[in-house]
Amino acid sequence: MNSFLEKFVFAGLVLCLLVCGSDTVLAQAGSSNARSVGMAGAYTALARGVESPSWNPANLGLSGKRKYHFNLISFGVGLNNNSFTMNDYDRYNGEYLTDTDKEDILSSIPAEGLFLDAGSEVQALGFSFGTFAFTATGLGASDISVSKDVAELVLNGNEFGRAYDIRDSDGEAWGVSSFAFSSAFRLDVAGTEQFAVGLSVKYLRGFAYAKVIEARTSINTDIDGLNTNGRLVVDQALGGSGYSFDLGAAAQLQKGWSWSLGVSNLFNEINWSTDTERFTYEFSADSASVELIDDTDIDSVFIDSDETVDIDPFKSRLPSELRFGLGHTSDKLTVGLDMQQGMERGAGVSTSPRFALGTEFRLIGFFPMRLGAALGGGDGFSGSAGFGLDFSVFSWDFAVLSRSGAFGGKGLGMAFDWMFRF
Repeated sequence: MNSFLEKFVFAGLVLCLLVCGSDTVLAQAGSSNARSVGMAGAYTALARGVESPSWNPANLGLSGKRKYHFNLISFGVGLNNNSFTMNDYDRYNGEYLTDTDKEDILSSIPAEGLFLDAGSEVQALGFSFGTFAFTATGLGASDISVSKDVAELVLNGNEFGRAYDIRDSDGEAWGVSSFAFSSAFRLDVAGTEQFAVGLSVKYLRGFAYAKVIEARTSINTDIDGLNTNGRLVVDQALGGSGYSFDLGAAAQLQKGWSWSLGVSNLFNEINWSTDTERFTYEFSADSASVELIDDTDIDSVFIDSDETVDIDPFKSRLPSELRFGLGHTSDKLTVGLDMQQGMERGAGVSTSPRFALGTEFRLIGFFPMRLGAALGGGDGFSGSAGFGLDFSVFSWDFAVLSRSGAFGGKGLGMAFDWMFRF
């Protein structure tokens, strides 16, 4: 592969990983709440009012400073990959890639391959009144894995006599809107100032869904030329509906302490019934060589076909997630400690536990500043920072999160929100 093509392909690959992402964001509930993002997600025990359903509906039963909450709009987005940082892009973009550079690039990719995820969340016009809340949320997530052999082919070309059998690539993406009715019920429990259990009932409206059912490619170069074949099968839909339930318990303790335990999407299902299709693409080439392509029509050398057929409606699930948090609130300092773990693998959620610690301090009452750190959850170490303008009745918050690294990591998240409290 010539140096210009090497540089172009690597720059495009890294830029795609970092900017296009293709997680989910990260599509965890609450990722649009800037206060939470600024505290690295350590917010399960601290959420109050209209914020509560995103973490634990039982928090609606814990009293806050204001009785009425109105969320004008909140938005969050996140991108992540498991291999490259922006520093890698800056280092190699426009440079001649030596053999050592190629080895370094390939060593950055784990044996299981490239993982990419992106996600987004938007909430608007949600409100809470006492122990009841209504929230409308749009969620999107994608989770894609690509075999390491693909990167080796891009950087080193196909080796003579080596057989490549690429079957480790996978992917899933979905977009869903959620309309949640949440309520909490207070109980008298010894040792607590307040104790509540909560429930969220959500109607889910699916916008789009796609999942890779099969993805394989085989490549072999021998004395006669290139032999290759491949097949891609994707199931997709453009509409559906379903339901989901969240459950939880929470308690307010003495001296500003609280704890909260919740499970999101414990029971859920989406029935995809609109424009359900299966897309199949196949290709092959037998003993292809430069001389053969020069002498004949390329369409007679590389044979490909695609087909889209209607399929029966099918079902999918949103990944369930367990959250537990401890929180402490005082006039100047707020601290949160969280543990989150997906109960099943899915786009936007990891089955590896994630631990987060977040702080909010107010040297100036109306100007809260936030810092957070998290470990695990498939991202390794992550750091966050944020600030807000809090004028009691109205607040505006902004935050950024560096995933898989404190700064300049392998992914980036950001969020902002506008909130009213009365």
